[in-house]
Amino acid sequence: MAQNKAQYNFRTLDLDQKIVQSIDNGIVVLDDNLYIYHYNRWLELHTGKKESQVLHKKLNEVFQEINSKTLIRKIKTALRLQTPTFYIASTSKYLIPIKLNQIKHTHFKYMQQDISIVPFDKENNLVALIITDQTIMATTNAMLNANIEEVKKLNAELIKERDTIDKKILYIKFDIHNIITDVSHALLELLSFQKEDLKGLNFFQYEKLHINKGTQKSILESMQKLQVLHFEESTLSLKGEELLFKSTLVPEYNAKGEHIGFILFRENVTDAKKLAQTKDKILASSRSAAMGEMIAMIAHQWRQPLSLINTVIATMKIKKELDILDEEVINKSFEKIQTTTKYLSETIDDFRDYFKPNKLITEFALESLFDKSIFFLKEEMAQYNIEYKIVYSESIKIATYKNELLQTLINVLKNSIDAFEKLEIDNKTITVTITNLATHISIEIEDNAGGIDKQTLSRVFEPYFSTKSKNGTGLGLYMCHSIITEHLKGSIIIQSKDFTTKVVIELPYKIKEKK
Repeated sequence: MAQNKAQYNFRTLDLDQKIVQSIDNGIVVLDDNLYIYHYNRWLELHTGKKESQVLHKKLNEVFQEINSKTLIRKIKTALRLQTPTFYIASTSKYLIPIKLNQIKHTHFKYMQQDISIVPFDKENNLVALIITDQTIMATTNAMLNANIEEVKKLNAELIKERDTIDKKILYIKFDIHNIITDVSHALLELLSFQKEDLKGLNFFQYEKLHINKGTQKSILESMQKLQVLHFEESTLSLKGEELLFKSTLVPEYNAKGEHIGFILFRENVTDAKKLAQTKDKILASSRSAAMGEMIAMIAHQWRQPLSLINTVIATMKIKKELDILDEEVINKSFEKIQTTTKYLSETIDDFRDYFKPNKLITEFALESLFDKSIFFLKEEMAQYNIEYKIVYSESIKIATYKNELLQTLINVLKNSIDAFEKLEIDNKTITVTITNLATHISIEIEDNAGGIDKQTLSRVFEPYFSTKSKNGTGLGLYMCHSIITEHLKGSIIIQSKDFTTKVVIELPYKIKEKK
């Protein structure tokens, strides 16, 4: 009797065979006892089991790995409420084990699946299980998590470095209750203090004579928001000597990523010269800012594709409800989703390659490097309606450190984009002109974002100088200058006139390998 009932219901499903068999998803129709009434072509191809082999059998008998209790509970919930229930790949991984031996670039042994359990026939207690392959998205998420783990490793390395530079870097550490926990030997020596004189004191009680109320308010706001803050302060040594510091306040985290307090880095600028041996260590504090820029750029790159996927899914849902969802629409929709998820995965690869250290000189077409930098920034340019132009007479080959030059170009272009953020004009433009000269290559990057005043222009390459208030690290153009002049053996200047700003970079066609 049960078999006759199953055969009757199977015949009623024949009306939808064409559509069901052509969909690029697994579809299996079950009752609330897990008996199989339909098993589409997609599942036959991916599991190696024919419909004739599994029809009228229980799904958990065909695939013994299935958690029957959970599946039956979800099926009964869907039938009782007449609304779909779900398994999500990010938590449940997969329902039906489908091996991925034929796929090379994946973190998984089995296909990662989203499962929709849709009420199909209430009278006969039938539901349709729609199985969607989420392996590409799951792999992309795994790669992103791997990058996050790499950031944690860098932070751990930075913590170790701090222990080795006690005698070179000026810093004070204090915990989340503002109690001073450590002071570097270099700072103690400069102030003529002993560590016992400061350790255990409340930081703000110790600094109350040297930090004004406005600065203290800014420090407290930055601490509350866990933001980096740059400010200037003066203090007295135990000998009564007045010292002027440029200070940088940064949150401190332990190896587990837990916030444990703050570090106040100080640079003694009483004398105009900075100590040469501290330069690389100070630049190390820009790592977190660089990774923050990377995450922000990833967010910009992903926003539009994710929106497209949501739109495609919503359109399919509406057409399904209106009973106008045909095979052509389904195929085109799935093609769009597959293309978009592939793009998301490739975006992660591009960012990973960009941040990968590269100490080799390579030869490449200079205009192609601008194509790569614009790829990273195109979403932000579109957001502010910025027109981008590149002008060159012929393809120019250059042999240099590719990633370092790319980092510089992105930094300069990003500064131009940021300058447009609060500017209300119609014809926002950034123009790049590459000129092939007899002895070197000239790159001019010009924007009409309002120009730079003379006082600011004279300080743009100074470390920790920023016009972006609390949102800027003040290391961007300083790093650009260091990279261009020291590593790439070129020059960089910034010119500003009327409403425009022009960055002029000159580079040799080929630089010598570092020994």
